[in-house]
Amino acid sequence: MELLETIQFSLLRLASALCVPLALFTVITTARRPDIYERYAWGIFSLGLLTLTWLLNAYLNQNTRLLAFVYPLFYGWVALAGPAYYFSLIGRRPLNLSYTLLHLIPSILVFTSGFIGVIKGPLVHDQLELLFMSSERISALAWSMLGDTTLSTVLLPIHFGAYAFSAVWATKDKRQVVLTIPLFVMTLVFTILYLSPGNTKWLVHIPVTVIEYWAFTSLVYLLLTDTPKVQYDRKNKLRIEPLDYDEISLFLEDTEGCEKIFAQPKINIDRIAHISNIEASDWRNYLNDENLSFSEFKKKLRIRYAIRLIAEGFLEKFTIDSLTETIGYSSRTSFYSAYKEVTGENWSRDNS
Repeated sequence: MELLETIQFSLLRLASALCVPLALFTVITTARRPDIYERYAWGIFSLGLLTLTWLLNAYLNQNTRLLAFVYPLFYGWVALAGPAYYFSLIGRRPLNLSYTLLHLIPSILVFTSGFIGVIKGPLVHDQLELLFMSSERISALAWSMLGDTTLSTVLLPIHFGAYAFSAVWATKDKRQVVLTIPLFVMTLVFTILYLSPGNTKWLVHIPVTVIEYWAFTSLVYLLLTDTPKVQYDRKNKLRIEPLDYDEISLFLEDTEGCEKIFAQPKINIDRIAHISNIEASDWRNYLNDENLSFSEFKKKLRIRYAIRLIAEGFLEKFTIDSLTETIGYSSRTSFYSAYKEVTGENWSRDNS
């Protein structure tokens, strides 16, 4: 029996520890998403998942010190979990100021209410020690300006579930379904635990651990497989308007100048950003929306440059090797390969 308790305790502690690198992985992986609001939403969601996992595991392991530290974070999580998850999965920003306020006002009210409660009547380690030996509930001990936190605890799965399943319904993405189910179950378990007496003996450590690892692996899989092409197709399906790229469009209007810039042998996205005086992140967002990698975009401009030079009689004066070097390639083979990839045809003097 002691061995089983030790295993259960260790598994939950390990899950709590894994949440930190998972949150960092989520933030880093989504750092190049096209929309800054989308990146913000993923960041908030990753912190929310960490908070929820720590709250569950601290309660089940009766880790009163961690519980006293983490519980104030519940107020932010309960209000932001749903909107953050929704905008993360959909990949769009709020349409206008009214739409933004619609989502932010409940968050602000809940957070402010909880913050006042934390300042006026904070939960301390000694209170939580007594909690696990009595029939008290944390939701009754923790207060806000609206009263105790019972209502907030009850609303968590309802609020999160409404946003989460709305997103899944919109995208019809099976990967998102696989992630949403364990997350929703975790919010339900949280509500049941925190509305129950502290001295209740729970035998759900192993199932909760399984659900948490299910959520973790599903999140990692979703992020690794959510390529720019998948994101582009999803936004196209949802008819999400692309970002405004007027500066980039204006820069690309100088066809000859751009072709010469992209023909530089060691050109990269940071160099382009410096030359154009446009942020590298804006270029990445533009390429994501165009469903192109930087390498593909560079090939496209280089081959367009080669075709223009040939049309102007370049090969009447110079060799193919000179053409290859002029457009930025070090060998004929690289030029031939790029030409076929861009035009779909093998290169010859006749079709050029």
